[in-house]
Amino acid sequence: MKSLLRAAALIVSLCAVASAGERDWPEGRRAAIALTYDDALASQLDVALPQLDEAGLKATFFLSRLSEPARIARWRGAAAAGHELANHTLFHPCARGAFEMADRYNNENYTIETMLDEIRMMNAFLHAIDGRVRRTYATPCGQTVVGDGDYIETLRASGLVTAARHVGPLSDEPVDPFNMPGEFFPETVTGEALIAWVERVVESGGFGVMGFHGVGGDYLPVTAEAHQALVDYLRAHEDDIWVVPFGELVDYLTETAPAR
Repeated sequence: MKSLLRAAALIVSLCAVASAGERDWPEGRRAAIALTYDDALASQLDVALPQLDEAGLKATFFLSRLSEPARIARWRGAAAAGHELANHTLFHPCARGAFEMADRYNNENYTIETMLDEIRMMNAFLHAIDGRVRRTYATPCGQTVVGDGDYIETLRASGLVTAARHVGPLSDEPVDPFNMPGEFFPETVTGEALIAWVERVVESGGFGVMGFHGVGGDYLPVTAEAHQALVDYLRAHEDDIWVVPFGELVDYLTETAPAR
């Protein structure tokens, strides 16, 4: 996919660990990790989900552009197994030039109102799949600016979603649920490098939100082997690392945030 996104993934992966410093985590764990997957890709169903389920790990899938009935049924099964289905818009609009797309899906041709309408409709679509009401959201291409301005504060006020994941390291303390980090990795990343990233989060005592597109296929992929190594590591260190869906992580951060 998308040369701009490929470059962004490389840059982001080299950034500092997305962690807000040492915290108290459930059951005395040392850190928290949320695994997130964008764009409802076939390789996520075929490769990532079986690996996660075998390890007993729960993750978040930011879905968009759902059109195949058989695949929708499989996402329903993922939700029933305890994974979070989250909002990534209906059509994944991005700024012109991000990747090849119809002009009508360029951010420049959206308004704040039409973007929120699309998020609202995707919420309804997801509700039809899993029956849930509360949603989190990931910004397509990590972008929040459309034709008439930045929509994130309007989204916050709308109540449509409870949090928004972007692309990049954490920049706020206290944590802002609508400016959550998302660390993506280059296609050449190894399992050892993914594990090293997690180990830095553990050393910090904070949290990390890991982002993926393809796993062993599709676009911007990490290899199935690298992903399996990460999953195996997280499973082996479950006493130290709280692996949790994105929405549950944000809820915990919000509930335990110090009073301002």
